[in-house]
Amino acid sequence: MSTTRTNAVVFAGAVLAVAVLTSSVMLFANRDRRQNIALGREWSRLLRESPTFSAQRPAYAVDVRFQYAPPSDPDLTRLRRTYQLDSIAGQGSEIERIINLARWTYRLTGHANEPEIPKELNAFNLIHLARDEHMQINCYMKTIILNEVLLAMGFASRQTHLLPHSHEEDASHFVTSVYSRTLDKWIFMDPDMGAYVTNERGDILGVSEVRDRLVRGRALGVRGFDDGGPLGLGGAWQELMNFKRGVSYPWFLSDFVFKIECPQVSMFNQRGLPKRAYFQLIPDGYRPDLLRASKTTASGRRVFFVNDEGLFWQKPAAPSQ
Repeated sequence: MSTTRTNAVVFAGAVLAVAVLTSSVMLFANRDRRQNIALGREWSRLLRESPTFSAQRPAYAVDVRFQYAPPSDPDLTRLRRTYQLDSIAGQGSEIERIINLARWTYRLTGHANEPEIPKELNAFNLIHLARDEHMQINCYMKTIILNEVLLAMGFASRQTHLLPHSHEEDASHFVTSVYSRTLDKWIFMDPDMGAYVTNERGDILGVSEVRDRLVRGRALGVRGFDDGGPLGLGGAWQELMNFKRGVSYPWFLSDFVFKIECPQVSMFNQRGLPKRAYFQLIPDGYRPDLLRASKTTASGRRVFFVNDEGLFWQKPAAPSQ
């Protein structure tokens, strides 16, 4: 057999192998896509079946008020000075400063699904692990960092736990909600995914607005911290892969905005409080038994269930120094 013919046979075999491999990958991707689309439809159905919060009163006495540590707190002051957060935030608008701080947090390290949880859960230790030990961390730890960074810069901020309808022991997501005085509303930043969400006009949205738009089937825009606008080449490729798999960031959020939980006290090293109270916002029609009594978890967290969206997202008091 001639060298030319041998090369042609080898080339043809390689092409066939690639074709078979590609077909297998596409079949797998298509199967994933069908499953993911089905999941998305189920999550959307659950949201549509529980769209509202009619401010039903719990059967027990509960004072829904949130507290935010001031930037003059010694630990927050040290955090601001140690990492020169004023310089990171910049001199732009309020929203630009918030995004700059969120971008900095996002860039500290990559993502890990199930990292080892350190004993010290505060910004100093987590930043050290991320920058100096090159440890990859999850959404929970990144939102601790961003929450304390925002508090240090004088913003009212909450670590916000996004919970699904029923499988919260298996999966949930954390973002950081921050009150914008300019917009007069809560917005959220996702320092793990490196993104925030907008409406069709480009207005940044909060968790409650995202939930409402998902219930109504309205579009959500996703903006990355690194560009804040149209996706670059890497982002476009990721979007293509996501399309093949039938997933997207709004698809992801549709699973995790059914219930929302925030700590009563937002402060440095909040996890270190011996008695920690949380408020969890639940929609109409979802487990009315939860409004009859609070719950204390195995880790000592006391959770108070509320159905009043306005009260849950109440405007914080004016900042104090």
